[in-house]
Amino acid sequence: MKKIVCIATLDTKGAEAQYVKKIIEKKGHAVTLIDTGILGKPAITADITREEVAAAANTTIPEVIALGTEGKASRVMPIGLAEIVKRLYNSGKLDAVISIGGSIGTTMATAAMRELPVGVPKLMVSTRAGLDESGRYVGTKDVTLMPSVCDIQGLNRVTRRILANAAGAIVGMVEVADDQIDAPEKPLIVMSEVGTTTKCGLRVKSALESKGYEVVIFGGAGIGGKCQEEFIKNNPVKGVIELSIYEVSNELFGGRHTSGPDRLEAAGQKGIPQIITPGMVNILSFHADAVPNLFKDRQEPRQPGIAAVYLKADQLERVAKTIAEKLNRATGPVRVLLPSRGFSSFSGKERKLYDLKDERAFNDSLKASLISSIPVREIDAHINDVEFSNAVVEEFFQLLEAR
Repeated sequence: MKKIVCIATLDTKGAEAQYVKKIIEKKGHAVTLIDTGILGKPAITADITREEVAAAANTTIPEVIALGTEGKASRVMPIGLAEIVKRLYNSGKLDAVISIGGSIGTTMATAAMRELPVGVPKLMVSTRAGLDESGRYVGTKDVTLMPSVCDIQGLNRVTRRILANAAGAIVGMVEVADDQIDAPEKPLIVMSEVGTTTKCGLRVKSALESKGYEVVIFGGAGIGGKCQEEFIKNNPVKGVIELSIYEVSNELFGGRHTSGPDRLEAAGQKGIPQIITPGMVNILSFHADAVPNLFKDRQEPRQPGIAAVYLKADQLERVAKTIAEKLNRATGPVRVLLPSRGFSSFSGKERKLYDLKDERAFNDSLKASLISSIPVREIDAHINDVEFSNAVVEEFFQLLEAR
């Protein structure tokens, strides 16, 4: 029997929560109901009351109500909810969590879900799923969003089916036994890549795995970088190989694939060995109808509705100095490998906006900005050439052996 937590505002979603609870219990699992309602009387009895949720946030329901607006209240209750969810998990009383809600309910429940480790099943049935803003509910965790299709206001032919599917989904997730999940105890390596550096990444991954390492790859497209930084902070990572750092460029110049200002810092703070390459660093990504005037003459179509922008030498010099500042603060060993014939598959003579001199400006600026204790090696190859991937693997093993 597994322990599944169900979160809902039981004044407005009581019947729906009870329906989900019964289905889960029929499958042989225990359900703990948490009430996050504020104003109305709960339609069913909670195992953990709204008063307990408020108390976990060092407040009371009357004080929450006195805040005056739903928006303000929704910033307080998630604090208590997250604390309770963490307590349940840490005490072995939570194997999975499911929630039902609209805008406020989704905000509160997913804030608590994001406090749980990756791998703990998390399912949110929401009226907000599928909207552009839905990424904020997921964050860097494995929160599954299920669209409710219609508003969640009572049980009908649509909500019954959706909620039954959700109950079945969380049961299926939690019933996957740990021994059915391949979790080899191998030294863990984190690697970033993007589609334009995948050829290099596949060779490096294969070489590392052949030596007994487990490789976890993060896609360098904004959220991937955020997930990578958080993963590095919270897991026993032995080394990091960066084959895509263009999120740093996108952060500096307003591109859509930014990971925020902390990209390329977690490994350095933990003293984890790093191999750094300039994968895709000369490119920005924008929606085709939102390219800033500064870059209008430097764009070319990438995917439907998406434009790739090539950075010029002076812009790449700024990126290089920013990256150097991050690497210079690293408390662990860092080695930099620079391909002299292209940073990604967007680097090539067939690209009319590509200029090798721009990439050389980046290389020169980075070398000049790094402290002397960080070795830099230039490879006369394209990043996706065999010679470069071989160099990455060679340097990485030397780096580990030197520890």
